[in-house]
Amino acid sequence: MFRSTEKAISYGLSAGEKDRKRLAALRIEFVAQTERALDREQFDMASVFATQAQFCREALEAEILDVRVSEIFREARI
Repeated sequence: MFRSTEKAISYGLSAGEKDRKRLAALRIEFVAQTERALDREQFDMASVFATQAQFCREALEAEILDVRVSEIFREARI
């Protein structure tokens, strides 16, 4: 789905209400899949699902995170 925080934030900034509802539902499913994979001791799969859940959260909180990421990059250049 997403491959980076930057792509998740970019998508989230342009997402409409329908897309945001879809992201919220996907995040819930990814969290559930993470828990099931952990129960089966499939740690590699759990990490993939957990990462996607995190990217969905980042897309949903894109406006807040966009400011923070920009600040981090600006401070790193100083």
